[in-house]
Amino acid sequence: MRNQKEDRRSQRTRQVLHRSLFELMSEKRYDSITVQDIIDCANVGRSTFYAHYQDKEDLAVSSLEHMLDRLSEDFGQDTSEGGRIVYTVGLFQHVQEQYQLFKALVMGRGFDLFFEKGQAYMSKQVEVRIRSLLPKGQKPPVPLPILANHVAGALVTLLKWWLDNKMPYPPERMDEIFHQLIMPSIWSGLGTDSI
Repeated sequence: MRNQKEDRRSQRTRQVLHRSLFELMSEKRYDSITVQDIIDCANVGRSTFYAHYQDKEDLAVSSLEHMLDRLSEDFGQDTSEGGRIVYTVGLFQHVQEQYQLFKALVMGRGFDLFFEKGQAYMSKQVEVRIRSLLPKGQKPPVPLPILANHVAGALVTLLKWWLDNKMPYPPERMDEIFHQLIMPSIWSGLGTDSI
């Protein structure tokens, strides 16, 4: 019983720290936020912070991974209709709903972390999806990790452009644009005309 209580308390503390970081990021640049700012906003002690995270970057990476885990369900949706490789409408919708947070990520070092971790995470999801579409035993001309990294990089770059330009198109249109841009590369990388 005690371990369950401690686990729940630990989860709540982590959630409070995540929310505090995101709240601060909506107010100022990520690179100007200090651990002291975070613990003041979260109303926790310094030792509590360091019991859960090594530093601000560790908290930021954990927050991004948590966010990406929640978004990963969208990548698994059926994309067979319309010639899509991944379902990105949900990702664009989430970014739109959390515009201030993602805009804060784009400012300063926050986007570097998002780009690095987000691209690596999305690359794994895309690679799984592409691998599932290949006929058994077929070896593509471009190694799948390279192709998946290319697709994920294009997606993260397109998200940044969309944010920088104040989301001039709706999420559904951004999904269409992404797939119009990326599908020829995927077909070429797989050595086929279509999937």
